[in-house]
Amino acid sequence: MRHARWLALLVLFVAPGALAQDGPSCVESRAIARWAAAGYNHWVRVENGCDRRVRCQVSTSVSSERHTVTVAPGAAEEVLTFRGSPASEFTPRVDCAYVD
Repeated sequence: MRHARWLALLVLFVAPGALAQDGPSCVESRAIARWAAAGYNHWVRVENGCDRRVRCQVSTSVSSERHTVTVAPGAAEEVLTFRGSPASEFTPRVDCAYVD
């Protein structure tokens, strides 16, 4: 059991499940659950493979609060959507559009 806890602290867990995403096809996103002291922190990584900046609204199946993130071309940003969840699995919802 001790080894399992250390492994959970060291390994980044990418949660499986469907991804709800709208917007340009050159934008990709994924769910990441990272173990912390009080449970799993839910992150959503947004990667912009487009030639233009994008602005994205990010929420999840666990938290309906919408977070806005702007991502430069060729860059990636991570958004913390929930802290201390007992669940490691969640579904991100990402809605992006080009900026100017």
